[in-house]
Amino acid sequence: MLLPAVGALSLAGHVWAARVARSQRARLVQARRDATTDPLTGLANRAGLDAALDDLDGESYDLVLVDLDKFKPVNDTWGHDAGDRLLVEIAARLRGCLADVEDSVVARIGGDEFVLAAPSSVPLAHFLGAEVIAVLAAPIEVADGVSVTVTASVGAIHATAGEDRARVKAAADAAAYEVKLRGGDGLVEHNPLAGLPEVDERPLLRLRELAALTAVLGVPA
Repeated sequence: MLLPAVGALSLAGHVWAARVARSQRARLVQARRDATTDPLTGLANRAGLDAALDDLDGESYDLVLVDLDKFKPVNDTWGHDAGDRLLVEIAARLRGCLADVEDSVVARIGGDEFVLAAPSSVPLAHFLGAEVIAVLAAPIEVADGVSVTVTASVGAIHATAGEDRARVKAAADAAAYEVKLRGGDGLVEHNPLAGLPEVDERPLLRLRELAALTAVLGVPA
C-alpha cells in the first residue's frame, strides 16, 4: 500500500525539480538580458553593443554614432520625464532604421549618445547616417502640448573585417565631435585614407571638456 504513495512523491519531486530548473533558467536569461539592455529605451547598452559587435567579428560593418544636440535644455526646461519621453521616441526611430537588417544593433551608450551598427560588405555608413538625421527631423512631443525638434551630430564609419573595434568607435566619435564643433546638426563620415585614430586612455568626456575650456579661454591647443 505504500508503493503508490512513494511513486506519487517521486513524481511530485520530479515535477518540482523541473519547475525549479525552469525558473532558474528564466531568471538567468532575464539577468543576462538586463545586463545588456538599457532599462529606459530597451535598446542595447554598452555591453550589449560589444556583444553584438562580437557576433560581427570577421565581417565588415557600418557604424554610426549619434550625439544629440542640446538635449540638456529639454530636461532643464520641461523636466526629466520630458527628457525620458524624448529618449524613448528617439530610440524607437533609430530602431526603425535597422528594423529589417539582420544581426544589426542599436544601442544607447550614454545619456544622449546612441550607436547603430550593421553588417555591410560595401560602405553604406554615410547613407545610414543620413537616414538617422532624416528620422529625427519630425517634432517629438515631450509633454502635453509641448513638442520639440531634435538635431544630432552624427559620425559614420565603414569598418573592414579585423579592424580594431576601439579605434573604429573612436573614429566615429571623432567624426561626430567634428560636427559638434561646427554647431551640430550634421554628418561627417570618417575618411578611410586618414587611418583610424589612436585610442586615448583618458575619458573622452574629460577631453571634450578640456577642448571646450581651451576654446573659451583662447588657449592654443
